[in-house]
Amino acid sequence: MSCDHRRRLLRTVAAALFLVAGLAVFAAPAEAAKKGPDLAVAASGTRIALGVERKVVYLKISNLGDETPSDVVVNVRQPPQGPDLMPVSLLWHSGGGVGECDGDVGGFYCRLSPELIPGPGETVDVPIDALVYGTMPYEGTFEASVSIRPDEDANVADNTRSFPLTLVDEPEADLSLVARDVQQSVRVGADGMPTPTGTLHPGDTGAVWHTVANQGRRTVSGVRVTLRLPEGVTFTRQPEQCVLSDAGRSAVCTYQRLTLVPAAEDTDPNDTIYSAVELYNLVTTASSASAPATLRGGTVRVQGLAEQATTNRSTPARTDLPANAVAVRVADVDPGDNQDGFAVVLAAKGGGSGGGDGGLPVTGPQAVLLGGIGITALAAGGVLILAAWRRRMILVPPEDAGSTRS
Repeated sequence: MSCDHRRRLLRTVAAALFLVAGLAVFAAPAEAAKKGPDLAVAASGTRIALGVERKVVYLKISNLGDETPSDVVVNVRQPPQGPDLMPVSLLWHSGGGVGECDGDVGGFYCRLSPELIPGPGETVDVPIDALVYGTMPYEGTFEASVSIRPDEDANVADNTRSFPLTLVDEPEADLSLVARDVQQSVRVGADGMPTPTGTLHPGDTGAVWHTVANQGRRTVSGVRVTLRLPEGVTFTRQPEQCVLSDAGRSAVCTYQRLTLVPAAEDTDPNDTIYSAVELYNLVTTASSASAPATLRGGTVRVQGLAEQATTNRSTPARTDLPANAVAVRVADVDPGDNQDGFAVVLAAKGGGSGGGDGGLPVTGPQAVLLGGIGITALAAGGVLILAAWRRRMILVPPEDAGSTRS
């Protein structure tokens, strides 16, 4: 090869190297850009039976972003419906546990406790009380909003929403369900109850906790709960009174003897008459799952099997249905709050194996520099290999080229 030809080749390779490195510098930071916290608000349980004096409505605060905010405030406002007293008024939950709240009927706020602030991919259920004064059917609305201080929400468009609030003349049962995100690994103690042992990692066992309550006017005899787990999560073992399917990711649990009275009849905390129960199912995460990660798509749904109009507590709970009987679904005042979703939140294990330490990819100028250096080194290595290969081809006599390539 002539000297002029070699010089032209090196100039061409150098130009290509410069172009590739330049493209890498401009493209590197775009993929790892952070979005920040992004909160959204939804509501359930806003349909109430006439005759019920109080119902717990839930605001669902979800974090669709990739950061946890430090300070979250929830605001609730009911627009005036005229000079008369509101048929149903909203106020912060009388049971507490939400955070610092202030205001009055018609408008109030709550600054959420730190443990209630949702992390990336998580949802928290914030209870508020609906106090009923009306005696006639009613259709109204209320507005709920969520704000972050002092950070800025990545998408303020979903921070405020308006929801219906209605009173209906339906003297029936009203089951509601709230499911919690699975964030802790657990160990089952001697009493059979799961006890949290720390953050949940791939391969660990956690518990799906869900609360079923009757906020209507009739007693429910028998409850059926249907669970669906996110991909990468299975039931740890065959739960009692449950039938598994879908390779251990779905379960239908039938509690024939579980009787739930209306909340107004549940007045003695020491008796065996219940208006609400909290259930759990043990689940195991895949050891091959990457972390940190939020496994979404879990759902829990509840329905009643039969209804009792009587309020006589001396009536014993019914026994299991006969083999030839078919359970009849209970009419429900507000079926919109019979289902809830949950996520399984996996934390990275220490030591950096597998999913790393939970940090985001390097971005900004440092990423540009590292990306540029990496591409440059890769391209430079290619130039050296190309040059060495060409020298070898030049030095090897034509008759030996075939043996040298093999």
